[in-house]
Amino acid sequence: MMKTNQTYTLAFLVTGFPPDVSGVSHFNWERAQWFAKQGNYRVVVFAPDWQLKSEPIWMRHQNENLIIERYPSKPWLPYKFTHVPKFIAASYIRKKLQYYHPDLIIVTDVERFFLLGTWQLPGLRYAKKHRIPYIAEYHTDLYNFSAAYPGWQWLRNLARSSQLASYLYRQIDTTICASTSASQSCKELGIPNIKTIPFLGIDVSTYSPNRRNRKWLEPWLTAEEKHHKVLLFLGRLGFEKRVDLLLEAFTKLKCRQPNCSLIIAGDGPVEVVDRLKRLAKKVPHIHFTGFILGEMKANLLASCDLFCSPSPYETFGRTVVEAIASGIPVLTVESGAVSEYILDGINGYLVPPNDVEGLANCIEKVLLNNNTDLIQEALEDSRQFSLDQGCENLDRFYQQLMGVSEENEESIRLSKTGVNSNVI
Repeated sequence: MMKTNQTYTLAFLVTGFPPDVSGVSHFNWERAQWFAKQGNYRVVVFAPDWQLKSEPIWMRHQNENLIIERYPSKPWLPYKFTHVPKFIAASYIRKKLQYYHPDLIIVTDVERFFLLGTWQLPGLRYAKKHRIPYIAEYHTDLYNFSAAYPGWQWLRNLARSSQLASYLYRQIDTTICASTSASQSCKELGIPNIKTIPFLGIDVSTYSPNRRNRKWLEPWLTAEEKHHKVLLFLGRLGFEKRVDLLLEAFTKLKCRQPNCSLIIAGDGPVEVVDRLKRLAKKVPHIHFTGFILGEMKANLLASCDLFCSPSPYETFGRTVVEAIASGIPVLTVESGAVSEYILDGINGYLVPPNDVEGLANCIEKVLLNNNTDLIQEALEDSRQFSLDQGCENLDRFYQQLMGVSEENEESIRLSKTGVNSNVI
């Protein structure tokens, strides 16, 4: 299905989207805006309605080429900060696809659509009928991290024993993974037709070492902590983030390095937050801030002394990239996608997963080290994760799938730069 006016309609079927504050949500929103601004795409995003009566004010009046369709959704019981489709969402999406006539359908987090809501792949029937590409993007290691939630271990066991993932993804033309580790996880699950494309990215210009100023920490630090070294965790407080390991490591660290503080920025299910606060209660100088966004978030990242991410399930590690772009050393685990771009002792620090003693020892080492060269290397490396680069990688692949000829591709490129392709 091709269009002669060189305008192509992309339909994104997502479960992570604002007002959700996850890394996947941020990327889906930023990616949609990027493609809508290119001039040759109309972008239609199908996202959870979050049971809201209207769109948040800051999301209104966007580019006319960006359309947001909200399907019926409900909170996911283990993590109510995530909303998943209701069963009726599939029929809603199907009707809207018939109206918009997309040239390409991209579905993210297939498992959330199928297992947690619709029990079918929305838009698949439409794609087959109209012979357009139907592709998936693997954003979240749902099978593994769901096992960290009490009562949800069955999901990982079911996926492995029944080849459920293989069954689901066999119906999809191509599954795109953003990292080698994500591709390997998909292969182990029996998922066919995998393509590795580094498509995830952030607006790195938002983050900078120039934002560093201790005054940004004053809302949480006491006068006693004025000269403390400050550790930071920033992200969703889900079981899979393993902030409990960081609290245990910080407890050990305080016995050897009492002049340090820990800020935990984020929020999550009540049972998770309450458990973490109980663990933290016996240790001084631990501060919970709740969600922090925007300029305040960028200022906080630049003003701490060390960023710690103990989660072994990251398929990208958005907050890790934000931290290295902010000019502070990063300590994370040697697992998942982050271990592909964080090189131990070169641009960050790595410890084995689930190793409390190793985590505490490495934190102490980092705080005592001169990290100037490492930080500079990390700053240089952070540029490869720009939003522009990731979206350009996707843009080329989308055009291949839609059969955009080299002539049309060149015409599109010239139109972006304001050059008339008929002028020689």
